[in-house]
Amino acid sequence: MNKYLELIVNTCGSVKSILYLRVLSFTESIFFPIPTDALLAPMVISGKHNWVSITLSATIWSVLGGIVGYYLGFYLFDNIEPLINDLGKYDQYLAAKNYFQKYGIVFLIIAAFTPVPYKVFTISAGVLNYNIILFIVISLFGRGARFFLVSFICLKYGQYLLGVVNKYLLLISILIFVLLAIALWV
Repeated sequence: MNKYLELIVNTCGSVKSILYLRVLSFTESIFFPIPTDALLAPMVISGKHNWVSITLSATIWSVLGGIVGYYLGFYLFDNIEPLINDLGKYDQYLAAKNYFQKYGIVFLIIAAFTPVPYKVFTISAGVLNYNIILFIVISLFGRGARFFLVSFICLKYGQYLLGVVNKYLLLISILIFVLLAIALWV
């Protein structure tokens, strides 16, 4: 490991990093562009934290942020709806809402598990008034699966394999999405 990575990993072993992980997990689900994995991975690699505990914490705080994003979308829609009407896009909105209600589970699982921006789907789920309980269950499953996979890979194989996975995760995710889309439309 080069000195820069070693410094990052050692810094992520601090007690304060747990607070930073919670804040990052929460805000990343609403608006923040840096993914939780960027802090979770070096925290696990540092070996100074219980990997299961910090992964659960990242999952819970990410889902809590997702719920805030959901309600932002839900309550802000009243301000956005007249604009959608004025732009003549209300029929497209209704079509998107129908599509999301029909395939929302697939969209949310993909958003929760893959590098696709989860925040877009949390806010969209609120705007489209998606079932909040189902949203929370899917988010817990998807975010938990993603974070546990990242943590396990870091624990088991360290920095090297994490770099390989991050490099190809988007491609793998796109492939899975395409296969699911094909399966749904056939």
